Amino acid sequence: MNGKAAILLLVAALASAGAAPGADSDWPCAQRLVPRLTAAALWPGLAPEGDWRAEPEVAALVGRVTPRVVPERDGVAAIERFAAPLDPPARRRLLPLVFAGALDEANRLRDGLIEQIRRFARRQRDLAEGVRRLEAELRAMPADAGPAREELEQRRAFAAKAFTDANTTVRFACEAPVRLEARLGAYARALAAALPTD
Repeated sequence: MNGKAAILLLVAALASAGAAPGADSDWPCAQRLVPRLTAAALWPGLAPEGDWRAEPEVAALVGRVTPRVVPERDGVAAIERFAAPLDPPARRRLLPLVFAGALDEANRLRDGLIEQIRRFARRQRDLAEGVRRLEAELRAMPADAGPAREELEQRRAFAAKAFTDANTTVRFACEAPVRLEARLGAYARALAAALPTD
């Protein structure tokens, strides 16, 4: 595909880059925006009660398993190691608090990610408008405008590349909240499995 055809395809994509009617124009992701995760969606029974930060061993575990860099399997293994030596009353008291802490931290991390994605979306709108403006200028400029047209074509190509590169970043960023939610679900399942059944 030549450069001109690629630009025409990009302009067509820009025309549909806006949000669907009634949608949040600052949310560019295909995934539905879920502003906050709730215990009801992930935790069996009643929502955990109490201050997880008041239990030093719980707070320490939450601090180990919730950073974004921690792989899900490592977090689940840490939860299983934490639960293994606990007697049933301690499990009933502490494991729901671990979930409450993991939920709080997941929401805190997701808040930052969602705001970052919203900033990306606003930047994308600005980039799209810039490409549209340059495309309109090119259409209005005579084909024999010489160096001035070449310079404008180069600016349009740079703006189009910036838009395309940013789109790749946005698609990757959109997966981050989903990965956090999936990891929290795995933690909830590990914690629930360790709860006493009697």
